[in-house]
Amino acid sequence: MKKLLFILSLLVMALPMTADDNPDDYKVTCTLADGTVITGYSTTRFTNYMIPQVYEMKISDTYKGEARTYTSEEVKRVVFTSTLNDSLPVIFESVKAQKKLPNLFNKNPKPYKRPVFLRLIYEGKNVNGYAMPTTDHTMTPSITVVNYTWRYYYLKKGDEIAKAYWLDASGITPGMKTVMKFYFKEFPKLVEMVEKEEITGKQFLQNPAMVLPLMDASYVPEKE
Repeated sequence: MKKLLFILSLLVMALPMTADDNPDDYKVTCTLADGTVITGYSTTRFTNYMIPQVYEMKISDTYKGEARTYTSEEVKRVVFTSTLNDSLPVIFESVKAQKKLPNLFNKNPKPYKRPVFLRLIYEGKNVNGYAMPTTDHTMTPSITVVNYTWRYYYLKKGDEIAKAYWLDASGITPGMKTVMKFYFKEFPKLVEMVEKEEITGKQFLQNPAMVLPLMDASYVPEKE
């Protein structure tokens, strides 16, 4: 899957589900923390996991059979097998990840207390990319508006914590070039591309996952 996997935001529109259940939509292959691989059926379709901070999944040996709960500490990877031929296979991995997007006042946010299941959107040699649905609240004196959006992560080879690098926005933010260079600071080549406008704010907003293969190609892991 070493290729760019298109932006996940379109999937938010695809949450309505068909009337008829297909057992294949629930079939999964799970890699446990000890390396054991098991097959079974999830108790819900993958779209039901498109909520923030999923820490466990229920898997049964048979379709709609008695299920066992597996935590994010027990399971490392979940693959919905019916999607393997799709352009964006449905794969979740248990990952330690930052709770918030870094900023100038908090450049290294703390991770969630437990690993969280993130949607794998790019798998490379040096960098993996993930996304997690989240909520953004806009509060006024009379109403609170809850917007569903995506937070994007990258995980460098050898790192233990996935770093958040973007929260979907509705438009160009002030000082977009500076903002992008801040989030790409671990990748000097990307910073240079932003400075030269080889990567523009508009391009990045349209597809925040576009930078993941560039991160992968330009990053040189530290020698052990």
